[in-house]
Amino acid sequence: MEEQIANLGRRESTSIGCGDRMRTRRRFRAVLLKWCLGMFMAILLGLAAILITPAGPTLASITSASPTPSAQIPSTRNTLFGNGGVRVTRNFQGTRGTNATQGTKGGNAAGGTRGRAAAPCVDKTKRYVDCGNGTVTDTETGLVWLKQSNCLSSANWEAAKKAVVGLKNGDCMLTDGSSPGDWRLPTQKEWETTMEKALALGCSGPTLTNDAGTGCMSAGPSSFTGVEADYYWSSTTLEGQDRAYFGDIDHGHLLNGAWTTSLRVWPVRGGQR
Repeated sequence: MEEQIANLGRRESTSIGCGDRMRTRRRFRAVLLKWCLGMFMAILLGLAAILITPAGPTLASITSASPTPSAQIPSTRNTLFGNGGVRVTRNFQGTRGTNATQGTKGGNAAGGTRGRAAAPCVDKTKRYVDCGNGTVTDTETGLVWLKQSNCLSSANWEAAKKAVVGLKNGDCMLTDGSSPGDWRLPTQKEWETTMEKALALGCSGPTLTNDAGTGCMSAGPSSFTGVEADYYWSSTTLEGQDRAYFGDIDHGHLLNGAWTTSLRVWPVRGGQR
């Protein structure tokens, strides 16, 4: 009897030990499954974050409607309009400086290009300086004179003005880059200033100095050609009369005559009128 009871106790303890091991194994499997599920979910969330983030709008794209800066888009100009600050880019075709006559910037109506006339040339040791381009500069007045003084024909006052206004590079041996409208008649005051020193020196026929400004033109040397001791138109008129002043470079005086009178024409440009 006692042996049977002992055997029964052993069987019960054995069955109890096996039950504990089974429960332990079940708990281990449950924990392992939860861990695997947790890892799997973490991987899924990580992949989702990588895939979703680029597709979502960024803060910059939400707060700014501006396209790529215009500096990266050649041939465009950006204009700001009152439409909430949105920048609108417009492309302007065509080239700055061209006009309907296909001239370059500064071109005239004939389709050519108007250049800038050569500046006065300077030599402080002389009054008159030959610029080598068909012009002579008076360093005292800043006037640029036509070197070939007899190039334009004698004319009445209106015709004389028209002739000098039309003078340009290529006319009268000019290579100074001048254009129509650069040249004009000397003023009354400019003729006075031009003859003043020669008149003080007692010069006559013509009453002009030599290049150095220390003697008469007749003593030379002089850069001018074709100068005559005669009358030359000025641009200054007599108020209320159809008359204009002219320089008498034969005697060094200023006279005046009717516009219809035919006198010599000697153009200038620059200086102070």
